[in-house]
Amino acid sequence: MKPRALLALWLWAGVAVADVRAARPLAMEEGEGAFAQAADTGPEPGRRGLRKGNVHMELWSSDIQLANLAVKLGGGPFYLTLLAGIEPGSRDEARFNFGLGVGGHIVLSHRFWLDLDVTGGAVQPVQKPLEGDGGNVLGQLRLMLGVQVMPRFAVFLGPTYNAWLVWGQPDFASVTRMSVRESHPKADKRLQHWPGLQLGLHF
Repeated sequence: MKPRALLALWLWAGVAVADVRAARPLAMEEGEGAFAQAADTGPEPGRRGLRKGNVHMELWSSDIQLANLAVKLGGGPFYLTLLAGIEPGSRDEARFNFGLGVGGHIVLSHRFWLDLDVTGGAVQPVQKPLEGDGGNVLGQLRLMLGVQVMPRFAVFLGPTYNAWLVWGQPDFASVTRMSVRESHPKADKRLQHWPGLQLGLHF
């Protein structure tokens, strides 16, 4: 499959699942946070977090990929995320990634919330993806602090911790703009890990 077609298929699948009519912000109204507050006296004081069936979309940039798209869906304080991204670069360095993960959502106040998730996926070259004599897995632990600017719009920022395991003949020397620590678990394998950063928009 052509690289652009592969990425387009992944993004289309996420958007199809999202169903634009269902897109709403993470809990904005009082009583929708991840955990009940001690002073909460409103109706259903323990009802917090993502409402069942809610779907949200995010666009962000990170040290790994210039442009990323995620679809978050779930009920209660937990969610499933489908994500994909692309790094234009030069012809030999252009790459895209795809993955999925699970996470939790905590409302700190009427305007602020936290998302914490763990994702796993792979990074592929735009030229001749899924070919070659090697493979890789990219794992991320992501913390996102969100600021609800409008009922259907938020900005988020947060650190990540990343681990990239490569085996065989790698397509890239590295997939980040940050400095990395590298080890070699086996002769034909290498592991890079590093702290990263991301900044994005939540819908």
